[in-house]
Amino acid sequence: MLRTKNDRAASPRDAAGCGVEICLSFPFLDAPPYAVLRGEVPFAELLSGPHAALAEALSRHLPGAAPARLHVGSDTCERLLPSPRSLGTWIDAARGAGWTVTLVLPPLGRDGQARAQECVRALEQAPGAEVVANDWGTVHLLRSRHPDLRIALGRLTHKVMRDPRLADLFDSPQAPMAARSALCRSGELAPGFRTLMERYGIGRREIDPFLQPLEEDEWEGRDERLSVHLPYQLVTMGRGCLPAAMHGEGKGRFVPGGPCRTECAKYAVEFRVPVPGGNGAGRHLLSLGNALYHAVPPPVSERVLSRLPSGGRVDRVVVTVPGTGRMPS
Repeated sequence: MLRTKNDRAASPRDAAGCGVEICLSFPFLDAPPYAVLRGEVPFAELLSGPHAALAEALSRHLPGAAPARLHVGSDTCERLLPSPRSLGTWIDAARGAGWTVTLVLPPLGRDGQARAQECVRALEQAPGAEVVANDWGTVHLLRSRHPDLRIALGRLTHKVMRDPRLADLFDSPQAPMAARSALCRSGELAPGFRTLMERYGIGRREIDPFLQPLEEDEWEGRDERLSVHLPYQLVTMGRGCLPAAMHGEGKGRFVPGGPCRTECAKYAVEFRVPVPGGNGAGRHLLSLGNALYHAVPPPVSERVLSRLPSGGRVDRVVVTVPGTGRMPS
């Protein structure tokens, strides 16, 4: 169900957001954002500053719609996996506000899989709950042990050109056709990928709003639903974590598995990387935890949102809110 800014069920006219659900993701929060759930913080305020254009675009394309689902957990960092007790707090808070919960799992090692199992057991009784899995091993584990669980395939499994310095160059008639064909499509279009999705009964997958124009087959012609992430496109991730390394010394600063004080909840680092052949032009990358992101340009967000009224497959927008609610550019 869509909810309006006045905290009531959206009428069919208000939900001209065409049945598109807005979700909020707080990957670095330990406790639920109670003020947000109670409606004390307007949605537009969460997207103020550099992302005000996105708030305006969402309001225009999805009139009357307001968030009604929480994404709990991180796509990229196993250490941000909530404890079962913490997850229970999120579930209770969401239920009290009429929201639903999605547990987001990063690629998991053996220890992480055991912890994720505990979280899934805590989640199973929550109405409308689902789990996002970002590696196929976790998909297999969840489906084999929880056959009725709603599983969404995470955006890390959507393999496509993500480098913001290069991707939009392929939206040009001057780009070689062979390059456009190879880089304006993802690995999801491979027959083997489709077979895996069907084998595990995947009914939803998550994607980023890529800078290059993806082939139409990426959007249409299949049954599963799509969740698109805004306002940040995931560029890459690693086992090292820049915020965690800030307090380290010497060669041990970027050792995987090193000390972690969840510095990612307080700090973000911005890089400006040059564009090849760009005569000094650059792209900005945002380091959040162990991953790098690129703020999606307003024209790209507009292009994606404009598809929603006519494209029935994209029925969810996931808006990431780092830290306590301040949105870096």
